[in-house]
Amino acid sequence: MSTVAALSRRGHEITLLLPRGRDDPEVTTTQLKEYFGIDGDFLVQQLNSRWEGDALFRTALWLRQCVRALPPKKFDIFYSRIPAMIGLGSMSPIPFVTDHYKPWPDVYPVIAPLVRRTARSPHCLGFIVHSRYAAGSYLRVGISPDQLLVAHNGVDDVRESRPDKAQARARLSLPPAQKIVAYAGRVNASKGLDQVLALAALMPEVLFLIIGSEGEGPVEKAASNHVNVWVVPWQTRAQLPVWLAAADVLVIPPSLEPLNVFGNCVLPIKLFDYLAAGRPILAPVSPDTAELLSHCTNAYLVPPVKPEASVAALQLLFNDTALSSQIACGALEQARACTWDARAENIEGFLNQRLEHLANFSPARGR
Repeated sequence: MSTVAALSRRGHEITLLLPRGRDDPEVTTTQLKEYFGIDGDFLVQQLNSRWEGDALFRTALWLRQCVRALPPKKFDIFYSRIPAMIGLGSMSPIPFVTDHYKPWPDVYPVIAPLVRRTARSPHCLGFIVHSRYAAGSYLRVGISPDQLLVAHNGVDDVRESRPDKAQARARLSLPPAQKIVAYAGRVNASKGLDQVLALAALMPEVLFLIIGSEGEGPVEKAASNHVNVWVVPWQTRAQLPVWLAAADVLVIPPSLEPLNVFGNCVLPIKLFDYLAAGRPILAPVSPDTAELLSHCTNAYLVPPVKPEASVAALQLLFNDTALSSQIACGALEQARACTWDARAENIEGFLNQRLEHLANFSPARGR
């Protein structure tokens, strides 16, 4: 949604296609803008559909329905984040691009021929991925670098006036003097949060915030055994910065399981919110976050699944105010280069270049 809004701010006419099930309410542009906290002009078109949901066969059939709803003379590009597009994009009657974060050819090697077939489609503009780590999976199955764009996720414009720590804690009724470590993001067993709970067990004097709960799951149940762990419900984009500002340190769980086992946390979007918060970040040494995080420059990196090393790192960050300030300033500097508007500009340049290539060299384009 942030990419949709940012592209619309650059003057592009965007129509967002959404499935509408039998009992689904009407969704308006205003509602989406308010819910996601975004600013931009785009249209919403809901298509009555049986195929809402995340199951692969449903998304594939929804993709087919979207393609059939595309009048070629109305739209110039079909831009999708539906994973099925990676294998079925050739159905599109107009130039298309797919944008996703997972290294799909590595996750499911069997789809490599489908990915190559999609890339050879006369209407294929290319693949947009959120990390160089993910891009590598496409290169390894033979996709041309010219058809790949790495466009990191982003943050809203980074402003100098961030919430003050003391004020943030007062607003949230948090202990004013206790050391606080915060995690913000999805709360489930695939996020490595067992490592955060391991830290809480070793540091009972520290308050750990797990922000983003959407119910009572195994993580919430395990957290209830720790008096120094507070589980906080999911926060809106307007509320989250206050919680991040209240922390002394922000943590990406020091585990490689989210990347290597579950494959659903490649360069997590929480990282960009962390960078913009202007707080020191504790993160594991990992091949995806290494694209943006540098040890003692904008984060403090620790070996994964070694709680004692993370404890020592947290104690250092608590006690060495000069180092913490240096890392926090470096994080803010990195965030300024990672706005959604910068991402949209990068994507726009890629799409223009690829459209020109298709116009000049594809016989299917008639030129």
